[in-house]
Amino acid sequence: MAKLGKVFDGLDARETAYVLARSEAVSNSEALRKCGFSQGWLNKRDIDDLNARAATIREDKAMRASMLLAEAVEEAAKVKVAGLKVRDDRIKQSVATEILDRELGKVPQRAEITGADGGKLQIEYVNDWRGDE
Repeated sequence: MAKLGKVFDGLDARETAYVLARSEAVSNSEALRKCGFSQGWLNKRDIDDLNARAATIREDKAMRASMLLAEAVEEAAKVKVAGLKVRDDRIKQSVATEILDRELGKVPQRAEITGADGGKLQIEYVNDWRGDE
């Protein structure tokens, strides 16, 4: 997958908007209509470069999926935060824990490993590698 940032390297905001629109449009004129730009604006640009960048996005399904997810992140966060306002305390607790874990990191869980009946752990090292193989 081509890196999404590399597709937009060196482009200004209007060129980026055109590339995104062109990746979904069937023609330059359709992309220009979506952006609200004129044909004259496009004629002053490297059309082949912009369209090649758009083709990269169009052909890379993983990149397109990443863009869709990036666009949905804010709305998903709003839905998650709205869970704090529900009446069910179990849901509120679950949502609050998930938000804290995502933002602050999960609290490490301590684990203690012991041998049988809480005694010392016995470790046996077995080396059955032979150098003649």
